[in-house]
Amino acid sequence: MMNNWLEGLRSMLCKKPEAFLGVYGAADRITFLELSCDGGTWAVGRKAEEKWQRPQDFGEMTELLAEHITMRLAREGWENLPLALCLPEGEFICKLFPMSGEIPREEQRTAAFWEIDNYLQACGLTLENVSCTSARLPGEETVEALILLREKIRTLEEAFDSKEIRLEGLFPETPLVAECRLQEEGWQIGGLQLWGSESAGDKESLEGERRSLYAAAALAGLGNDSWPENLLAWKKEESPWNYEGIGRLVMMVAAVFIAVMLVVDLGELYLASRAAEEARQQMAALEPARLVMEADRKMASLAESKEACLAGLSEKSRPLDSVLIHLGTVTVEGAWLTEVDCTQESLLLLRGEAVDYSALGEIMEAFEKDRGFFPSVPLLEDSRQREDEGGGIEFRLKMDMGI
Repeated sequence: MMNNWLEGLRSMLCKKPEAFLGVYGAADRITFLELSCDGGTWAVGRKAEEKWQRPQDFGEMTELLAEHITMRLAREGWENLPLALCLPEGEFICKLFPMSGEIPREEQRTAAFWEIDNYLQACGLTLENVSCTSARLPGEETVEALILLREKIRTLEEAFDSKEIRLEGLFPETPLVAECRLQEEGWQIGGLQLWGSESAGDKESLEGERRSLYAAAALAGLGNDSWPENLLAWKKEESPWNYEGIGRLVMMVAAVFIAVMLVVDLGELYLASRAAEEARQQMAALEPARLVMEADRKMASLAESKEACLAGLSEKSRPLDSVLIHLGTVTVEGAWLTEVDCTQESLLLLRGEAVDYSALGEIMEAFEKDRGFFPSVPLLEDSRQREDEGGGIEFRLKMDMGI
């Protein structure tokens, strides 16, 4: 009963992902496949491919793979999906050894562990240098041990971490990918039907989708107990703490604390209600005086706001009269002003006409020489030849008034 309750609590606190993304990098393409669950029904979602040429060097391969995956995730909106990578079998050290299918699964794993340990010692390696898993080949009395150097895992994780990619699963390519079978209405893993559209690509695309689905399904826990474990799990060490016992103790202490605080709060609530009632009676007696004071405060506040507004307007006002008068003194033969715009902060916009560009240059030179009044040099924003019979030049100047 307690276990069921704890499982329910775990499910409420730790929501499992409802979508996964599988990725497989073949020699000439990278295949992406989305696997999602809606109401307990699993389905194959969107698919995508990236063209590439797989480098021989593992470090170069991981960097290029992370770069291609980053671009595709951003393009498809897959950034927040847990990502599982199917790594080609050529990156692993593989060892086959016979084992009866009647041996229970846990005993199979223990036996595979000792076989791997003996093999590593013969190769001059130790379990600290590698991450290992095993898989029973379908329909055979044979187990395949797969060994990946932890140095490769660290290289892979560093490349993905540098691109901020959420890599959560790493699975080896094994003959078990054959258990992902394409059907008329989607894919099938063992007895589980995954709905989705049938692949319409070539044979290489189909195999890429199969391995991508294999990785996503392994991360989602849809494979059977013959499938290999997640090779990233070697980093997860068991905690010595009994979280369930600690949780029950915390809940008991919290229940006692809440009960004590509830009693204290009820007492304070009673005293506060008595004090509130007395305060309401006093406020009722002082209500006429309060209304008079409130009216006085509103009038004083209104007067202050008007004074502040007037002061602000006065502070930001410009000496427009003096500007217009001074502009009248700037005269040049053959050029005149037609419009003055002072609506923009600290800017003076002038429009005018000139008989030719020589007159335009003279009026700009007149403004430049009048530095006692105009602090900045005029900037010619626009000038163009009029198309009517009179001809002439239309121009627009801008000056920073510094006010």
